[in-house]
Amino acid sequence: MFGELPKLFDRNFAVGFFLPIAIFITLSGLVLSQYGFAPNLIAFVATDLLVGTTILGLLSWVGGILLLAVNRDLYRLMEGYGKYNPVKLFAWFEKRRYQKTVSELEKLDDEYRECYAAKKDFPAKSRARRNQLMRQLAEEFPDKEEFLLPTPFGNVLRSFEVYPRVMYGLESIDGWGRLLAVIPKDYIELIDAAKSQVDFWINMAVVFILLQIEYVGLVYILGNQLNLWIVLLFIVLGTIPPLRATSAAREWGDFVKSGFDMFAPKMRETLGFDVPKDRDEESRQWTQFSQAIIYRLPDRIPELKKQEEEKKTKGRAKS
Repeated sequence: MFGELPKLFDRNFAVGFFLPIAIFITLSGLVLSQYGFAPNLIAFVATDLLVGTTILGLLSWVGGILLLAVNRDLYRLMEGYGKYNPVKLFAWFEKRRYQKTVSELEKLDDEYRECYAAKKDFPAKSRARRNQLMRQLAEEFPDKEEFLLPTPFGNVLRSFEVYPRVMYGLESIDGWGRLLAVIPKDYIELIDAAKSQVDFWINMAVVFILLQIEYVGLVYILGNQLNLWIVLLFIVLGTIPPLRATSAAREWGDFVKSGFDMFAPKMRETLGFDVPKDRDEESRQWTQFSQAIIYRLPDRIPELKKQEEEKKTKGRAKS
């Protein structure tokens, strides 16, 4: 997963982890109070606001740390990983959405080629739709159907995970840690700030799930009748965080992709690799480097500038 672990007192932690827990504690207290639980606690908070907010802050901070500890697992759950992940039931929908988009784009590509061959203008409406579909494929899906995940959120993440491999031949997951070494601190902060927005909505999804569990549990314990309107409200509210997380992930992905575009050449220079003569050589170079770091194959590391210079010097000396 791209990004750094946020510091436990910085803005990104506050937005992505502290705030969702604070919202949960507040809403949970309101729910409990409606059923006659913890009235003294709420009265105490209202009486001594300073102490009450301090307690709320400490609980939110500890809860935020717990969310941070399971952050990677929550991402993988929302992406659709895991043998028994229930979201896998919707994998057919993502596959169908991808195939439909590709099929429509292929038809427009054929139309474009026909217009080009006949030296006719490509209709503006078709051109706009073609551009829209190309952008959609680039932002919402990986480059191949075999890499599809069961959820829109997972496929948005996949779309920028495959980006450096498609564009340059560099595997992103394994290359990201190396790239971070050369990315300026201020740009890393931009990436982390964008990721904190994704963290917030993922953790808000957890908040709504916990509130639903809490409500159903209270109804069961007290023997009350389940209010279907409240259940429906929770369901509606529960759909918002995944949608917002997917939208926020697109913005985060733009920063990640830009990071590879802008700083991969600097990483190559830092590693001491020779400047490639063309795009094909660049792709071979990054592919070899990716294989080297993934499979621990030192013989796949591209030759260094100094090594080449030494070879040339020895060659001239012999001649």
